[in-house]
Amino acid sequence: MDLFTNLEQFLRQFSEFQRRVFNSWTSMMPMQSINTPNFRENIDKTLKFQETAITNSLEFQALLARMSLETQKQFWETYFNMLRNK
Repeated sequence: MDLFTNLEQFLRQFSEFQRRVFNSWTSMMPMQSINTPNFRENIDKTLKFQETAITNSLEFQALLARMSLETQKQFWETYFNMLRNK
């Protein structure tokens, strides 16, 4: 089960990475430039970029979860098939 421990550790590290990226983005929000003419446009672009990045991240996590489940399924199928054929 070392593979699953490694996967769990990877997912924890990936979540921490996401948290750091999100904190970095929120700290870069242009709050001091509220009086600029394209403030609303800048906010909209920032939010759109963040939304796209989070959507892609969630899709990647879903892919990893599916791959993990498929790996487990194949492992157990192989295990039981091997025991049946002995």
